[in-house]
Amino acid sequence: MLANNKSNHANIVFLILLIIGFVLLIARLTPAVRLVKNFIYYVSYPSINTANQIFGFAGSFADKIKSIVYANQENIVYKQQNQLLLDKLRNYDVMSAQYENLTGLLKIPKVRRTKSVFAKISIREPNEWYQWFIIDKGSKHGLHNGLPVVMLRDTGELCAVGQILETYGSSAKVALITNVLSSVPVEIKGKRISCLAEGFGSNVLKITYIPSNANVEVGDEVIASPLGSVFHEGLAIAKILSVSKEVSTDFKTAVAEISFESESLYEAVILVPDGAAQ
Repeated sequence: MLANNKSNHANIVFLILLIIGFVLLIARLTPAVRLVKNFIYYVSYPSINTANQIFGFAGSFADKIKSIVYANQENIVYKQQNQLLLDKLRNYDVMSAQYENLTGLLKIPKVRRTKSVFAKISIREPNEWYQWFIIDKGSKHGLHNGLPVVMLRDTGELCAVGQILETYGSSAKVALITNVLSSVPVEIKGKRISCLAEGFGSNVLKITYIPSNANVEVGDEVIASPLGSVFHEGLAIAKILSVSKEVSTDFKTAVAEISFESESLYEAVILVPDGAAQ
């Protein structure tokens, strides 16, 4: 009985080896398959030649594994170096933009009997975009309520932005000329036509109190009037977009686009009378 069991067990092992051998014969002879095949062959029929083949294929297979690992490590290093280069490029772009901003600010035209205080806009709420914003300079820097706030245009000229409404130690609140409560005495450049620019809560101003017989046309520049107490005479305010055809009593109105670039307003210049700035 025991002999029959041993015989059956041997037959099963033989069949398994036979199936494995057949599979190895018809399988693709990749280095890994050859390695397994030679190892099984060596177990069945040990010989020096078979052992050499096993170590030869094992060496080749191990070399390929090494090359894959090394290639992966090199790829990781290259990715890290690439990320460092990208970070340096971003830093360069930021520094370049800051340099251009500083260069532009240094070219600000000199306004008589005033000093320029540069400030960054620290808070500007989206729902109050055309109403007010907060700057990072205050009374410690010589600022006070009522001072004019301007911006440097791409043309190198200054344009009106607003005036300081509230002043704190290291910050101040600026009301824009587009604020619905704002009104600035202005005139039409080159025509000496006095009128009033009122805030509309958007990127346009409503120009009111234009004499009904005044020659105001689309494209005319609106500048600060010498009658105003905030902005100096001739400061750019807006440009006429349209003129109403309806005349109310002795006056007519117009719509003008603001001169300051609202979407790129990140820094502001506060004009402080000489002796007041610190």
